[in-house]
Amino acid sequence: MKNSTFQKFNCVLLILFSLVYFYGNSQNSNEDVLFEAYKNYSKLPRETAYGHLNKSTLIKGESLGFSIYLFDKYTKKSSTHTKNVYCTIQNRSGKILKKKMILAENGVASGIFEIDSLFKSGNYVFKAYTNWMRNFEEQNFYVQHIKVINPDEDSFIEVDDEELFDLDAQFLPEGGHLLLNTKNTVGVIIKDDYGFGVPLLKGKVLDSNGDEVTNFETNLLGISKFEFTPLARTVYTVELSDEEQTEITLDMGESKGVNMTLQDLNDKIALVFRTNPNTLPEIANKTFKLTIGNGSHLNVSDIIFKDNTEIKAFVSHQDFTTGINIITLFDENNKPVLERLYFKHDGINALVTGVPSVEKLNDSLMISIPSASINSKLFNNLSISVLPSGTKSYNHHHNILSYTFLQPYVKGRIENARYYFTNVDRKKKAELDNLLMTQGWSSYDWTTIFNNPPTNQYEFEDGVSINANLNNTEGDKFLTYPLQNSPTVTVTLKDGERNFSARGFLPLENEALKIGMIDKQNRVFRPNLYVQFSPIEIPNLEYKYTSLNYKNNSAFRYDASLPILDQSWNKIETLDTILLTANKEKERIEKIKRFNHGRIDFFTNEQRLNITDFSAYINTKGFLSRIVYPPLEHPYLKIESLRVKTLNSSTDPLIYIDNMPVTDFDLLLSFDMSSVDYIIIDKQGFNEGMRGGNGVIKIVTNPHLKTAQFSNDKARTQTIKFPLTFSVSKKFYTPTYSSYLNDFYQNYGVIDWFPKCKSSDNGILKFKILDTKNKELKLFIEGIANDGAYISEEKIITLN
Repeated sequence: MKNSTFQKFNCVLLILFSLVYFYGNSQNSNEDVLFEAYKNYSKLPRETAYGHLNKSTLIKGESLGFSIYLFDKYTKKSSTHTKNVYCTIQNRSGKILKKKMILAENGVASGIFEIDSLFKSGNYVFKAYTNWMRNFEEQNFYVQHIKVINPDEDSFIEVDDEELFDLDAQFLPEGGHLLLNTKNTVGVIIKDDYGFGVPLLKGKVLDSNGDEVTNFETNLLGISKFEFTPLARTVYTVELSDEEQTEITLDMGESKGVNMTLQDLNDKIALVFRTNPNTLPEIANKTFKLTIGNGSHLNVSDIIFKDNTEIKAFVSHQDFTTGINIITLFDENNKPVLERLYFKHDGINALVTGVPSVEKLNDSLMISIPSASINSKLFNNLSISVLPSGTKSYNHHHNILSYTFLQPYVKGRIENARYYFTNVDRKKKAELDNLLMTQGWSSYDWTTIFNNPPTNQYEFEDGVSINANLNNTEGDKFLTYPLQNSPTVTVTLKDGERNFSARGFLPLENEALKIGMIDKQNRVFRPNLYVQFSPIEIPNLEYKYTSLNYKNNSAFRYDASLPILDQSWNKIETLDTILLTANKEKERIEKIKRFNHGRIDFFTNEQRLNITDFSAYINTKGFLSRIVYPPLEHPYLKIESLRVKTLNSSTDPLIYIDNMPVTDFDLLLSFDMSSVDYIIIDKQGFNEGMRGGNGVIKIVTNPHLKTAQFSNDKARTQTIKFPLTFSVSKKFYTPTYSSYLNDFYQNYGVIDWFPKCKSSDNGILKFKILDTKNKELKLFIEGIANDGAYISEEKIITLN
């Protein structure tokens, strides 16, 4: 991740009325203090999370599928530092009902939560976060409301009451201050009882005499703005066009101060700063600091009013960074007096895929999506939710763009934030700017920046770490056995050391840590270690967060006597799992044979039980293996090829365990053969060049193949249970519905969920779904590609 960088920028200040140009480029102690505080606050890298959920409204008995994307907050590229991602679901009172740790690879993780008997009808909160995110006050983690419908409890889905009992009308001066006797721009946001914007509501601003000063009308999300010049000793009210003709009294303006207005002039931005005649004598020759930052970079320039009540700072679009820019004005004491957020869309790399095609395959449909815009040689991952086209169960406020580029920088809740990042045009850019005007101060709190910068109290987690103390064990060489996702690790202690540490273990459910001690004769014994783990539990995320619920705009009644889900689907799922496992195993073996040279020995359970010694095994495969006892030295294992080909007359073959080269053959004396999946023996060693002339042996392990029968190593190893393991990645199973054509399924049913789609080398995304006989399907696609590009699309598929 990038550390913060700081620089001065030159902004041209046009002082109105005198038309004098001024260039800010001074440096003083106040500026040094500002730079230093910002640098200290920003020096720790940040990562953010976005969660793509397959639905926002779920039926009891369904599964919630989700993919979590981690990003470097500054570069907006995938964050690969963290392996541990924590996901929870809590009820409205904050009680956690479900939680798990999932494994992130290349900045992407996925998982499933079953919506089971723990859930009643109601609203819940889904969170996804990393340990590192706990260091910061900003909302870098992911949070989203979900709704659960329990058919056993409710047969009627009510519409949220549209009667507006209490309007929440907010009138927010741009920059934060309403100043008397000068022009002001005021943002308007009007919400209903549920926190949703009230659309197309008209308002009139009236003075003390009831005369109209100006007027406005909210957009579809309840946002607007107006300009006016408030006068001293005048009370202003806003009269709204709702049924009650609501009247709201505006706050009294300030007699002294500074305000601001931002004007987008296409190739540049004009920042207009105004004061009034009552204030000007006090600030005329004082130096204000204008900063533009994004949490990493900070640009600074001086602002001086001199003898003018209004000045303009022109800043080129090129001087703004892509995404959020935080514009702040400081007084001569480094006190922030105004703040405004501005968003720059230029530079966001949003990719587009092609028009899907459909091929019918018996009871299934094969969906193919052209993806030429995706470079298949670079890591890419797309998560795709497939739902009926008329679905009412996918109401996410955010997509991958809005949550990554916008949400971490604001304090408020944003309704339908993905709207501003879908089919972006000039109108939507203006609407987003109006929204930002109503957001007030950013999530970067200046009091915290100056007084309480974050510390790395919580570390990046790349798996599970251990710290082992030797107790009464006498030894200096230890061996940890491989896990499915973790290789063998050997540790040699220095003289006097009584403990050792290791990190990066990626244990799955039911996997245990196995440690052996290697003595001077390279025999393995069971040590007596006291082992501490980190983490030992899923950490709590108790920070405040903002997340908007969902509003149901249509009522729905269904016959509670008719089952929604076919309960026999559980039996079908079990059968499908058996068949799928058998087919996958056959495909796996064929694929391994196709991509490897030499003989491949796939171990059976009988072999794992009876072959306990690698040395004895390899002696039957055309190699000579023996223990050599040199005088006055420790014995060692010697493995030789019977056909020497290397120029230096070496007889040693190349040996790998799980793609890790074995440089010390003595490790194979204690190698656990009960965890072997298969062994590749390539006596020619073509792929290794001259180094492979004596043959190549590749051992591939899978600890999950081990059965309870294999207990021959209990006396040689200490086995310790991991207190916290990664959730096993499971296939998403769509439940069987009683009907795929009724209204309930059309509104709330699931067709499928694919969390790990990738573009093929020929530029096609392919996946297969059940043919539910629906005439239209809808795809909701979110993902990453091309080392910094994003994909966020909705596609309708019409079937013939």
